[in-house]
Amino acid sequence: MEGSVILSPVFLLGTGLALLFCLFDLRQKASGYLFSVLSAFIEAGMVAYALLKGAPMQEVLIVVLVFFALHLTVFVRKGGIG
Repeated sequence: MEGSVILSPVFLLGTGLALLFCLFDLRQKASGYLFSVLSAFIEAGMVAYALLKGAPMQEVLIVVLVFFALHLTVFVRKGGIG
């Protein structure tokens, strides 16, 4: 039985880096959308990596929902569009 793809070091480091950029953007609020876009691209790459490695969709969706809920918080704090 193989270990979970979600617990692999590559996925954890990539997702951690994406969350770090997102939290930095939430804290500083001065970077425009650079860190938000960068963290979203990193997370999209990690999701693609996990799915290509055979991770179950449910595991990936849990991580993605937490990540995008945090992104929504950043977006609302910045005042949305405009």
